[in-house]
Amino acid sequence: MSDLYKHPEQYDREHLGDEEDIGFYLSLSRKLRPGKVLELACGTGRITLPLAQIGFDVVGLDNQPEMLHKAEERRQRSSPEVRQRLVFIQGDMRTWSAPSDFDLILIPCSSISHVLSLDDQLAVWKTCHDNLRPGGRLLVEINMPNMASFADSFSVPARTPVEIDIDNLNESDGTRLIRRKTTRYLSHEQLAQIRFMYEKYQHGRGVETFIDDFKSHVFFPRELRLLFLHTGYEIEQTLGDYSGRPLKPDSRLIIMIGRRKE
Repeated sequence: MSDLYKHPEQYDREHLGDEEDIGFYLSLSRKLRPGKVLELACGTGRITLPLAQIGFDVVGLDNQPEMLHKAEERRQRSSPEVRQRLVFIQGDMRTWSAPSDFDLILIPCSSISHVLSLDDQLAVWKTCHDNLRPGGRLLVEINMPNMASFADSFSVPARTPVEIDIDNLNESDGTRLIRRKTTRYLSHEQLAQIRFMYEKYQHGRGVETFIDDFKSHVFFPRELRLLFLHTGYEIEQTLGDYSGRPLKPDSRLIIMIGRRKE
């Protein structure tokens, strides 16, 4: 697991201005009207908290205590009604057993990419199946594989070019974050080895630099379908973006919704 998830302030900085996914999950939940929602890898509560704010009973599960501490701070600053509807729990999505069934389980933000082995992936899907009521839904969101971004990995010898993938300014404190990225793709394992290089500036002067390395499994659409079908779900919908458009060759995302068979 990436060290990034031990630094919730840094995580929130990287998602500064990211609201499109929150809007999608709020809209989807209003449409499905689940009685009880579980978000896996909930982090600092970016999605969990807004769901509770619009009236849903929500549980957020994460295995990083630092992220959950930040999420709980946000919960404590919320209204009594929201605090009553929202619970954060530390646990492992591969094995955590719920005391009662959920109507909707969400794995957003490509969090499933951190589950690397097939055995662990199957464990996640099966555990979600056990935690859903019959007819309940599991939603998994992942980035669509961009093979062009891996092209340099197929060169002989392999190259790892550096790109800038985040450059944002927090106007409240004048802090600018620049994140550089290198990626090497191992095709025989469907594994992306990613290195993030962070530079933080305040009023034009460097204040912090650090490096974060992690591995990410690269999922393909048919692979996701097989995971759903093999573990007792019917594929209800496959989307390619937060606007609800169907999956296409140039889609940026894969959002797959499976329904537990009755």
